[in-house]
Amino acid sequence: MQPLSEGPPGRRAFRIFTFPQPVSHWRQTKMKKQALAAATLSALTLGGVAHAQSSVTLYGVADMALAKVTGQSLRLAGASPLTNGSSRIGFRGTEDLGGGLKASFNFEAQVNPETGAASDPFFGRAANLTLSGGFGSVLLGRTLSPGFRAVSAWELTGAANYNPVSSQFSYVGVNSRNNSQITYTTPSFGGVTATLAHVLKGNNEDGVSKTEFNVIYRGGPLSASLAYNKLSNKDANHMVGAAYSFGQARVAASYQDATGAGRGKGFTLGGSVPAGPVSLILDVARDTENKDTDLLLEARYPLSKRTFLYAAHARNGKGKAETDVNSTLIGMRHNF
Repeated sequence: MQPLSEGPPGRRAFRIFTFPQPVSHWRQTKMKKQALAAATLSALTLGGVAHAQSSVTLYGVADMALAKVTGQSLRLAGASPLTNGSSRIGFRGTEDLGGGLKASFNFEAQVNPETGAASDPFFGRAANLTLSGGFGSVLLGRTLSPGFRAVSAWELTGAANYNPVSSQFSYVGVNSRNNSQITYTTPSFGGVTATLAHVLKGNNEDGVSKTEFNVIYRGGPLSASLAYNKLSNKDANHMVGAAYSFGQARVAASYQDATGAGRGKGFTLGGSVPAGPVSLILDVARDTENKDTDLLLEARYPLSKRTFLYAAHARNGKGKAETDVNSTLIGMRHNF
């Protein structure tokens, strides 16, 4: 103790000093935990902000049918061409890079729900990387061909596995997908887009390059497209087609020249009409060179926005083949 000041006569005032007490171990631990929690929360918050403009989506299709094919016994089918769509599981992701640029990827594998077997290669449906912006998009890797996208713009079934356009002419004479495809797609100009794709010689063992392009228009009741492709060692293939909606009814037609791929030349014609909740489709594809007619009759009944039942009868006519082959299917498709 020490004197503070003089008090009343005969008395002295004193200040009592209190010495700091040591912080106990439990209190130090508590303070450290509180600091760590605050730092963790801050990191999580900042991380959430940093990744708020990125997204990854899991999606897919599950599709199975009972099928009866000419010369075969009734069977359960889980793969093309005896189902409406191919069962699949995919991953799609996008990152906003700023300045109107986006980077994205897509990996998609086909799965047979009969057995659980996956396609080989595993991501055989899609494996690609894309940069997009105001200039359009540039995609690199395995993806759908411009011909497939052109046909699906107007084809009445939405490019179902058993559609007669592809069974007769394939997709403008060639496959629906390409490996090692370099693809540029323009922005939409009044509903019109164009896609140019190329596969380099170095990406084919036989040293053959491939060029494809399409132009697609979608506006109001009209969808229309044209497509062209050429392998460097073969003649070209081309197609023009359109569909027009009259209320809920729709008609579609196309001209096809797939002679460069040996798939013939001819036309397609079809229509769809509602019958209550059921949608009915009749579609015909005629190869006039080989006198070959493929036909489809399909009915769909929606159970929800993502699930529907279907019944279909498809005839793969003789001409390219020696005899007619008929397939009758009853199935269900679920999109997720």
